[in-house]
Amino acid sequence: MHAGTGLTSPRASAPGGWQRAAHVLAIIAGWALFVWGWHRVLAGHPDFDTLRALVVGAAVVVPVVTVSWILHNRGIHRRKGPRRAVPAATLRYTVDFNGRAVTGDFEALADAQRVLIVVEGEHKRYVAHGADPGAAAANPVGDEPAAHS
Repeated sequence: MHAGTGLTSPRASAPGGWQRAAHVLAIIAGWALFVWGWHRVLAGHPDFDTLRALVVGAAVVVPVVTVSWILHNRGIHRRKGPRRAVPAATLRYTVDFNGRAVTGDFEALADAQRVLIVVEGEHKRYVAHGADPGAAAANPVGDEPAAHS
């Protein structure tokens, strides 16, 4: 969390190393089962015992995962109590998610037809750019704006 923003980066809540590895392994295993199953179907070797095992396994795994998730959420509710309000967030945008200082006259920018975002090292400025047609022609939409001092 950056000082003064009251908001956290989406990267701060990303899963840790072992959680990310478990997610990747689960995804790979799921795709491997999918490809293996279609390979068997297309090869013309349907095995109803395997299909039965898959359906029974899913009938066991899905409820176990669902009940585990419900119990996890009930545990959170027991520890923290019910939610009474939405968590407060400050709307001051002084630092972006990359830690750069942010400046700009945001009230004036609300009426601007075009806004340039100028990044200079560890500083990001929002600049209204609709009033100067010569500068607008020099920076067509989609091009990176030139850094201004």
